[in-house]
Amino acid sequence: MDSVKITKWWAISGDEALKYLHIDVRRGLSAARVSDSRARHGVNAVELARPTAIISLLADSLRQPMILLLLSIAGLSLLFGKYLEAVVMAFVIIAYVVVEFLNKFRTDRVMAGLKRLTLPTTRVIREGKVTEVPAEDIVVGDLLVLSPGFSVPADARLLEAGGLLVDEASLTGESGPVLKDSDAILPDETPLPDRVNCLYAGTSILDGEGKAIVVSVGERTEMGRIGVALRTYEKGKTLLQEAMTRLAKVLTLLAILVSLLIPAVGFLRGLDLQQMVLTWLALTFLMIPGQPPIIIQMSLALASFRLAGRKIVVKRLQGAESMGSVTAILTDKTGTLTENRMTLRGIVPADGRERSPAEIPADIREAIAYSLPRYPRDPTDLALAEALTEPGGDRPMPAFSEGFSTGRQWRTFSYRKGGEYLYAISGSPEALIWRSRLSPGVKAHLLDIAEEQAREGRRVTAIASGSGTEKRPERLEGLRFVGLAVIEDPVRPGVRESIRTLEDAGIKTYILTGDHPGTAKAVAETAGIRGGLMAGAELSPQDERQLQNTLKDVRVYARITPAQKLAIVKAARDAGEEVAFVGDGVNDSPAIKAANVGIAMGGIGTDLAKDAADLVLTDDHYARLADAVRIGRTAIDNFRKGLTYYLSAKAVLLAIFLVPLAFGIPFPLAPIHIILVELLMDLASSTIFVTEPEEPDVIKRPPRKTTDFLRLSMAGEIARNGAGLAIGILAVYLWLYYTTGNVVMAQTAAFVTWLIGHILLALNLKQKELPLLKQGLMSNRFGVLWLAGMVVLSVTITSMSALHPVLKTSGLPAAAWIAIIAIAIISTCWIEAKKWIELLSAPASVS
Repeated sequence: MDSVKITKWWAISGDEALKYLHIDVRRGLSAARVSDSRARHGVNAVELARPTAIISLLADSLRQPMILLLLSIAGLSLLFGKYLEAVVMAFVIIAYVVVEFLNKFRTDRVMAGLKRLTLPTTRVIREGKVTEVPAEDIVVGDLLVLSPGFSVPADARLLEAGGLLVDEASLTGESGPVLKDSDAILPDETPLPDRVNCLYAGTSILDGEGKAIVVSVGERTEMGRIGVALRTYEKGKTLLQEAMTRLAKVLTLLAILVSLLIPAVGFLRGLDLQQMVLTWLALTFLMIPGQPPIIIQMSLALASFRLAGRKIVVKRLQGAESMGSVTAILTDKTGTLTENRMTLRGIVPADGRERSPAEIPADIREAIAYSLPRYPRDPTDLALAEALTEPGGDRPMPAFSEGFSTGRQWRTFSYRKGGEYLYAISGSPEALIWRSRLSPGVKAHLLDIAEEQAREGRRVTAIASGSGTEKRPERLEGLRFVGLAVIEDPVRPGVRESIRTLEDAGIKTYILTGDHPGTAKAVAETAGIRGGLMAGAELSPQDERQLQNTLKDVRVYARITPAQKLAIVKAARDAGEEVAFVGDGVNDSPAIKAANVGIAMGGIGTDLAKDAADLVLTDDHYARLADAVRIGRTAIDNFRKGLTYYLSAKAVLLAIFLVPLAFGIPFPLAPIHIILVELLMDLASSTIFVTEPEEPDVIKRPPRKTTDFLRLSMAGEIARNGAGLAIGILAVYLWLYYTTGNVVMAQTAAFVTWLIGHILLALNLKQKELPLLKQGLMSNRFGVLWLAGMVVLSVTITSMSALHPVLKTSGLPAAAWIAIIAIAIISTCWIEAKKWIELLSAPASVS
């Protein structure tokens, strides 16, 4: 393949483009020529949100306000002549930066991995076969197969176009679709918006079909030249992240006031000024709530990773979060509830006698072939195409095509033949039978057959043909009826159980389909969906009150249009439902965007549907949605528990500083203790809770709003959780302070009580209802490792005399150790006791 020198591809014909690039229009590129083209012209680099560079992650960590506070403490320690403390602070800063870096690195890599899973794919002809490849693998010379919903991956010269409508707004700013013409040869100076014979990267096919040859990839495309990414991923904050940002601002103001007030009062009570300044900075570091945003980010990132393992790819974090609070799932029927393995059972022509695929007459076979896209992708089209002997690609390109839309329950292909046009139409039996040249009796009989087949759960598509002098038929009347295509697509195994699981979780399933009411009802009954059925003709998208009323009793909507789907989604949301919508087509995109959680089918879904979605269901299986709900709820639960623990631990530390202040005695923790406490607490909250397994009732309880727990009642829970540990630490500190007069020993005992007690508190809070012994001590390995680590750390800092001046600690007598262990256990075990009481009393209360 010669190096590409032509740049004005719109000024030459499609045949000239093929000749220039030495491409066989039937065979496309071979594997060897693909490699050669990539080497010559470069890769089709799809712009991704790449993982942040390690240097950038480190720089971000160093710019954190917490690090600036630690640097201030180290600087003042040097200024006050406390050189050993300054060296210790340097090590603490390094440790804190490493922890922050590892948290961000892990989260960033998880999200980058997930985004790689959502790379778009495209269909090309290679070695004579239509194959699907990642968009980034497209090379110059590839033959693109175009169909509705297709996102154009590179710049291309059209070779064939049948009614091809393209949305070029992302590139040209023009709001209306552009009708393409592959036969046009344009002047050299033709501006981009008028190049009707070319396609450009980043644009989308809305309707029609065609074929094009790639002429530019990557940075050489029009989109690449102006620096616009082919794919972007939203980085907006989720609802919960926004709530945490607001909460963090309020708590930060409170923290600054408290951290100023405590040392100021201490100084007025006669405590050392230098010590109070260092305490002020350390308390500021301690009290500022920097961890909640990290916890929610990590929780959602890990949830997204787990969803990917269940064949659900997260494109936006909102999807992982919102699945935890979904109350209604609105889904298409085909491919989600059914197996999406459609097979043609037979054809029923006008005589009413069903023929098996092998018995289909040649004229009917030909008429069916002309009613299909040349390169079918829809499961129904594929089922019909596989039953034909003639390859669809041998048919001529239609002069015009028009797909299904609001108010049009059929699809039309128009072919030029001599001085007229032949029309091949497929669609709903009701629409096409009444437009065919048949007697009223035959029409009624065929409609009865369609109804009977639909009641058996089969899909029925009518096929008709006609002719006229217009490329686009204005009216379809007097058609020649070809036949009813009866297609079988059984309900997937496991769907009924999944729907029952979701119903137990308080989540309703609705079917929204363009299929016959009988088919929809049969599938609903097989899947275990109970509720009324309503046809689209009975619905008015403008009457929102009517739509909301139907949602109370109706669970199956049949023969509905895309506009009605969107209206139902909006009505459900306005009625207070948290809606997940599952769709696959171009016309589903508005409803996918309008839902709280938009879900696209990855197998049969179009690029436009996937672009609009928050989640992509890679195997189109409805049963995966129960997994998504379970994982979403677990992520929110774990964040709630992690936040409760984090704020409870902060409350403990606040309390143990206020009481000594009232007595006018030294604080129970030295500045270095305060900093270590914050560092360890951050690590505990970001490891133990985000990795905690699900609660036993996670999929059995009713849905909850994502931010329901952010109420005043949470303050009471925080106070209760921290009260026991705060009292225990103060008891140990005051006992040793007043009995020994040794401040360092008393502070060491308080510090060790905290080290052991805060992990025991975390272990008791990591499950809300299940006692620790019922969970199993190894149910969360991070929790066990943390507990062991804190015990080792406590023994080390008290027994190694070399560390005493560095960490402001001392040895402890045996009596102190007994008191510390007893108090650490007793101060938190009431939470465990409460869970046991509720567990043991539950059967009695139920009876």
